[in-house]
Amino acid sequence: MHGNPPSPLHSVRIVAKRTGLKPDLLRAWEKRYHVVEPTRSAGGQRHYSDADIEHLRLLVKVTAAGRQIGQVAGLSDSELRAMVAADTEQAQASMAAGTTDAAAAHYIKAALAAAENFDASAFESTLRTATLMLPSDQVLDEVFGPLLMAIGTRWSEGRFPPANGHLATAVIRRVLGWMTDSMPVRDDAPTIVIATPAFQMHDLGAMLAATAAAGSGWRVTFLGASLPAGEISRAARLADADTVALSIVSPTDDLRVTKELRQLRAELPESVALIIGGAGASAYSDLLNEIGAHQLKSISALREWLRNRDPRSPGSANE
Repeated sequence: MHGNPPSPLHSVRIVAKRTGLKPDLLRAWEKRYHVVEPTRSAGGQRHYSDADIEHLRLLVKVTAAGRQIGQVAGLSDSELRAMVAADTEQAQASMAAGTTDAAAAHYIKAALAAAENFDASAFESTLRTATLMLPSDQVLDEVFGPLLMAIGTRWSEGRFPPANGHLATAVIRRVLGWMTDSMPVRDDAPTIVIATPAFQMHDLGAMLAATAAAGSGWRVTFLGASLPAGEISRAARLADADTVALSIVSPTDDLRVTKELRQLRAELPESVALIIGGAGASAYSDLLNEIGAHQLKSISALREWLRNRDPRSPGSANE
């Protein structure tokens, strides 16, 4: 009579793919919190069981809701499942008004209240719950976009203290980065390089575009704020990019930006498309038409453009 066959063992790469945990974070969780105890191969490589993966997936879910790993590392699977169920019930209750539109409005209101109260934990928990409960397109268009505008308006009007604004933007960066990193990417996915041109210091809009591009099935190379044209074009060549996208916010009357955009288009291969978006892009409309850049006025317009350019993108009409 034979016993049950041994559970299959999985590599770090498989664990990362199935849980969304980056290998370095997985290693840190193991070393500091002993969340799982993988076996070792003869060569010293770590191998994980199905039970290890399930435990890690539960930990990812409860930390995504805003908890610190140190608070939940010692919990059993049954305790973690109860916590996940409670989080789901609470999130569904917030949508009891009946529509996801009402849910989006709820998340914006809750996030703003948390930011105004200087409560980073509640702010991040609200955003992460929104990303788990709403479709990714909707959470970008109807939660993050309006939230950024609301924070910016309050800040410019002096109704939002600078420290609160910095706290909020730091958390938004973290959550958008987490969303972008968790998107699956095909081996043959097209590549987009995203940045802001030199002298443009505000890159949250660019980060929003990066997350939307990742959600549309593109491989994203995000370069951050205020990068000279020569470096953007060099990055595009190194990444073998199909498209370069830039965000322009302010200032909107900077002749240096005009020069940077001309130089970038001249240095990019003709086959590489150039997209310009952001609140300040319309101030450069004549120039963008002249150099053949595509001006897109919203994240939803960017998403549609990317999916049309890559018919295999998720949600494309030709998928």
